[in-house]
Amino acid sequence: MSTTNQWQELFGNGRKWRVAEEVTGVVAERGYPATFTRGRFELPVGVAYRSLLSTNLGRRGVLLVETNASGSRDIPGSRIAVGEAAVSRARTEFSAVW
Repeated sequence: MSTTNQWQELFGNGRKWRVAEEVTGVVAERGYPATFTRGRFELPVGVAYRSLLSTNLGRRGVLLVETNASGSRDIPGSRIAVGEAAVSRARTEFSAVW
């Protein structure tokens, strides 16, 4: 995976994130339907997204929402899409995803 070296910026310094599990259903963004299941999504064949963490394109990913330090409140406008491997790394290396 080719990375953009934004790991520390997004997940370091005590920043906390959670999977947006409340997001379920089909959302048409820019005319393409994305199917969400408890914060995880898949795009149709031929459509891809680019995460802030990678220069590679992907069709599947996870929607994260930044929270305050205790996890009791979401930070408005903080949603980002990343791959499953990124969530796993953010959990193990930074303890940043609830």
